[in-house]
Amino acid sequence: MKALNFATIVPIRADRADEAEIMTQMLFGDIFEILDTYKQWRYIKTMYEQYEGWIDEKVVLVISNDEFETLTDQQPYYTTDIVSEVIFPQSGRFLLPMGSVLPNFNPEKLTIKIGNETGIFTGNYITGKHDKAQVLDFAFTYENSPYLWGGKTHFGLDCSGLTQMAYKICGHHLLRNAKDQATQGVSIKLNEAEPGDLAFFTNDKGKVIHVGFLLGNGTIFHSHGNAHIDDIDEKGIWSRKFQRYSHRLSDVRRII
Repeated sequence: MKALNFATIVPIRADRADEAEIMTQMLFGDIFEILDTYKQWRYIKTMYEQYEGWIDEKVVLVISNDEFETLTDQQPYYTTDIVSEVIFPQSGRFLLPMGSVLPNFNPEKLTIKIGNETGIFTGNYITGKHDKAQVLDFAFTYENSPYLWGGKTHFGLDCSGLTQMAYKICGHHLLRNAKDQATQGVSIKLNEAEPGDLAFFTNDKGKVIHVGFLLGNGTIFHSHGNAHIDDIDEKGIWSRKFQRYSHRLSDVRRII
């Protein structure tokens, strides 16, 4: 069964309970498949991330296979304001966090169409592919946003949520978790890195647990406590606040 997220932000949980761990979030307009059901819970797989988990049925909007295929094939339009809005005649007003998808968007009329409803969009948007300078511009809009495990918005996001969202808005696909992002692009040396390349970090067991944007001049922008700038060298991240190393450098990768 195919569906669309017709809600502002939806947590995808590790288990079918409101108190279960939030692994990631869906934003408005994301499409997904329903793989299983249990009472009011739906086990889903997101199309963009290929991420699986549980969501509450109350936020599910089932769509036809034809509409699903149409949305899958569309060139995506993403919102670029920290918060924008769309108003539907029946369903009312939705606030959209940055990076939300505008389904069936008409840029001339500023409308989106979902099922039988057409909504009026108010805000700024982007489409197509953009360079690393633009990626960093969007990344820095999240500066000082608090760290939230599984989060993807200015009101809370994790390290891989930060990197994924900035690249996503600029038309480049990153997987959801740092360990998966570390398989993308090409590996380079730290002294070869350009602003916008990604640095990855491991724990004592060699597992990739962190990622951030390299800025040049020995600095990195990452989400750890909040989204901020620290220093980096061949050993890892030097925390300006705590005056100690916080993460061990594993790899540097160029995505674009």
